[in-house]
Amino acid sequence: MTALNGAEAIAFAQSVLDSQPFSVLVGARVEAMSPAGVVVRVPFRRDITQHHGFAHGGVQAALADIALTFMGAAALGPSVLTSEFKINFVRPGVGEALVARGSIISAGKRQAVTRCDIYAVQNGEEKLVATALGTIVTADVPPAGGA
Repeated sequence: MTALNGAEAIAFAQSVLDSQPFSVLVGARVEAMSPAGVVVRVPFRRDITQHHGFAHGGVQAALADIALTFMGAAALGPSVLTSEFKINFVRPGVGEALVARGSIISAGKRQAVTRCDIYAVQNGEEKLVATALGTIVTADVPPAGGA
């Protein structure tokens, strides 16, 4: 498998998101992707909040899953799946956007352990709202996104 990097990686990752109705619904956009890290942004809107007006935990978990899996793809190649992940919510998320920043902790031939921190962005300032840890594995399925 070939690891993903640069503009080609961003285009591939965005095509994957664009093929997922939920990712389109929340407006997920890939801003950066390389073996060193991934950045995925979701605009903050009322329809992704919970009853107190904070970003819904399910949206944050989906954003974490996206970033964790894309980091696995950056290390292992495009045919990957999430084996497991956990998320810790640090504080309520409010602002103009949610930004996930993913990184690799360790990668082998078939498995990668990845990390993601999610920030709420308000007035250009980022505040940590959640952190996640995941295990991403290679899959015997064709890559998504038309590649």
